[in-house]
Amino acid sequence: MRKKYLAVAVVSFCSMLMYGCVASEGDLDFLYSRQREIQTSLKKMQKDIDQLNAEVKKEENITDLREKTFELENKLLELEQIIGEMHTRFKKIETGLPAVADAKPQAAVPKPKTPSAAPKQASESPGGKPGTEPSTAEKNSKKNYNLGLKEFSNGNYEGARALLREYLATAPRSDEAADAMFLIADSHFKEKSYEEAILEYQNTIETWPTSPKVPLCQLNQGIALLEIGKPNEASLFFESLIEAYPDSPEAATAKKHLEALSAPGE
Repeated sequence: MRKKYLAVAVVSFCSMLMYGCVASEGDLDFLYSRQREIQTSLKKMQKDIDQLNAEVKKEENITDLREKTFELENKLLELEQIIGEMHTRFKKIETGLPAVADAKPQAAVPKPKTPSAAPKQASESPGGKPGTEPSTAEKNSKKNYNLGLKEFSNGNYEGARALLREYLATAPRSDEAADAMFLIADSHFKEKSYEEAILEYQNTIETWPTSPKVPLCQLNQGIALLEIGKPNEASLFFESLIEAYPDSPEAATAKKHLEALSAPGE
């Protein structure tokens, strides 16, 4: 304000020297007009600065989004590495169990073998007993499955696994095969052998992708990862489950786990 009055005084003094009289009202109006123009320019500049700040903030948000995307990609890579390491460890643990090795390669083979053997037997003895031996094998196989279920219910998880693996070795594509594989995975989960459980659940998912047990497999994989101190990886499994099976009871449970993970202090 003092500068304004000083400027007016100087102009007035100059005007008096030049014209020998005080400053006219026109001179003052000119000064005030210039002042208003400057104020208007300042407001426009401030508006431009605000727009620039908004653009900068937008760019920062984009950069932040890219960083988060990159972080998620790294987590996915870490998860794949963890699953690979657990798979290697699982193979070492199961080296001494031939039933497992037999079950996997036979998964896609036994179907062709059975029909090829049956016609031969029927052609050799058309009116005889072509189905006697296969039915006995089926009964023995089913017996192993039922015994495996019983041992599982009784908490004898190691015994249940042995019986269920024998069942899978002879009937890998049967109606109960998916349940048998799930129970093997679940037996590890109940024994808190979480790494083995994760791999066996994954084996069930890959072998029987349309099984109704798949959502539960994914849920238990996430819980197992939480138990071994991998909350970020567990979140990925929960999110995948919710996306694939949004209306399932397992998805509802997965949402609760995600909420707990995102809660303050978690």
